Amino acid sequence: MAEVLAPLKVFQEVFGYKAFRLNQEAVINRTLEGKDSLVIMPTGGGKSACYQVPAVMLEGTALVISPLIALMEDQVAHLQANGIKAEALNSNATAEQEQDIEKRCKEGEIKLLYVSPERAVSPSFSYFLEEIKLSLIAIDEAHCVSIWGNDFRKEYTYLHTIIQKFPEIPHLALTATADRATQEDIVNQLKLNEPEFFLSSFKRENIAVKVLPAQKRYQAIKNHLHYHKGHAGIIYCLSRKSTEDLAQKLVQDGYKAAAYHAGMPANLRQRVQENFQKDDVHIICATIAFGMGIDKSNIRWVIHYNLPKNIESYYQEIGRAGRDGMAAKAILFFSFGDIQVLRGFVTGSEASEEFKAVQLAKLDRMLEFCQAGSCRTNMVLSYFGEHTDEPCGTCDNCKNPPKNFDGTILAQKAFSACKRLNEQVNMTMLVDVLRGARKAELLDRGYDKIKTYGSGAEESNYNWLQYITQLINQGYLEIDYTRGSRLKTTALADKVLFDGYKVNLVKPMSYEERQSKMAAKPESKAQVFDGGLMDALKKLRKELATKQQVPAYVIFPDSTLQSMVEEKPITLQDMGNVSGVGQFKLQEYGEQFIKVIQGYLTENKEVKKVKGQTHLETLQLFKEGKSPEQIAEVRNLNVVTIYSHLAALYEKGEAIPLETMIDQKEVDVIKEAWEATGKEEGLKPVFEHLNEEVPYYKIRIGLTLLQAK
Repeated sequence: MAEVLAPLKVFQEVFGYKAFRLNQEAVINRTLEGKDSLVIMPTGGGKSACYQVPAVMLEGTALVISPLIALMEDQVAHLQANGIKAEALNSNATAEQEQDIEKRCKEGEIKLLYVSPERAVSPSFSYFLEEIKLSLIAIDEAHCVSIWGNDFRKEYTYLHTIIQKFPEIPHLALTATADRATQEDIVNQLKLNEPEFFLSSFKRENIAVKVLPAQKRYQAIKNHLHYHKGHAGIIYCLSRKSTEDLAQKLVQDGYKAAAYHAGMPANLRQRVQENFQKDDVHIICATIAFGMGIDKSNIRWVIHYNLPKNIESYYQEIGRAGRDGMAAKAILFFSFGDIQVLRGFVTGSEASEEFKAVQLAKLDRMLEFCQAGSCRTNMVLSYFGEHTDEPCGTCDNCKNPPKNFDGTILAQKAFSACKRLNEQVNMTMLVDVLRGARKAELLDRGYDKIKTYGSGAEESNYNWLQYITQLINQGYLEIDYTRGSRLKTTALADKVLFDGYKVNLVKPMSYEERQSKMAAKPESKAQVFDGGLMDALKKLRKELATKQQVPAYVIFPDSTLQSMVEEKPITLQDMGNVSGVGQFKLQEYGEQFIKVIQGYLTENKEVKKVKGQTHLETLQLFKEGKSPEQIAEVRNLNVVTIYSHLAALYEKGEAIPLETMIDQKEVDVIKEAWEATGKEEGLKPVFEHLNEEVPYYKIRIGLTLLQAK
């Protein structure tokens, strides 16, 4: 009878990870019990393991419903790289391929089958499902079923028919971003059977969040890229044209960048995405409205060139960075112009008034996030129903708390100018008036004649824009979006002008200060050494990925390569203990990556005390044909130490012929002494029991052979 593996053992041996995270184990166990679950887990938190592990363990085929072809194929590539039989039925498959996949499902060969919601609800597919044994149904991106979600898709509302058709198997609805209203709606729309809610923390400790003003965006992006050369990243833009313009500028400045949006031919989009996945392109400039469906684990940063339409979209998009758990950055450029454009998108749409009201309310919360003066992470957590007053320590407001000062006089100048201009100008014109600009439009309207013209000339344009933004955020000014974003004073402003109320403002950081905060610290010798090893491992990964025609991170994600750099495994046994290296990948790639690590450690000895390096040096000399005594002489070490190295390497699977270094009679004598001393650890008890007549190195070899048996 075949051994029934426990979930953790499957996770370790098949997927190569040593421990579950967040609520993974609880969801897996509930699924194995045949019960339904709603899983809210942040992007990169390991949602896919919640259904992939049970799918491997259960008899039959798991049906996974996913909205994006790219995401399906990426998941399938990951599973196949771990030796798991998985396939996707989508428009990219030929008729022959579809027939083959369906045949293998009927024969019980395929463990996971990915399909789109459109195909899942089609009558022909429904008949097909009746002919196969389903193990579970997982609905990914489940927020798409709800009008309250950030990406409503009508096809999702029909998925309840599949769930009701197969009530005897477990069902999972999974998403990264869903507030409480959306969570309840998912359960109701899909008609899940008494599901348990698994809400993991939305806090992403590895992503450093920052909001910057939209002024000089491109220069800020270039400065960011200066410290992140070769790192993969996404820049989200509001329009198709801006993606193309920005990508073109980046290419002209020497960066490997490409545009990606829904208006491009499908074959070009596919090529751009493949080049990004293969690390041939480092930067993608994409429209916010078009989801990329990228599961690329080594994206190190995400930049929003324009404002996202809601916090769900923003949090989902920044979650594409740092999926491997390593440090990542998220930068958002904020302007009120984007607010006006996004409001126009909503109000000008043909959606219902209920839907418009929901989207406008969500946009207001996005505005609050940008203008927040306290921990930004806590605001997002609160939005999703998770409340804490503990600062995150990673967002810009936590790292550099705003410095307050008495800004009453500045506020009075702004309010007075606004009133004298009859509240007929937008923020840009108000700043021009306060600074005494000589622009033609300003002079033609006679704005240079008002009393407050030039009253704020001592402050820069950038500072004034920041101060007015703060005044809007604090409720002293408001924007009339229906009349060209004109600024109006509120009753609070009158209290400042006439009743002696005080205003606190935050001093903006100068451009130079902002750039210094982005500067990277010089690397130590050890960091340079490790960086070189990482580059060598990435080079091998790229070669293997190109040969197999898969994205590089499918071979190993950056986090696994980083573990290799930190642990520097030089034997298969050591490599098997690296996080992310399962048995299948150990057999496929272990020797090749070990060879690179061994070669790098041998060629680069400038950093001493590298773990495993002394064993490696002994191994290299032994492979050259030198005897233990000769190695000891070359390395200026005790011969017992060399024999100990060889014994340790033997224990870890290296082909060291220890049997030739000791005869069987000596092994038998050592065995008797070892047993007589109660099999104590260490060599000394056996050495003393044998009256110090058998040398230490013989005892080390003998015990190694005995313990191996």
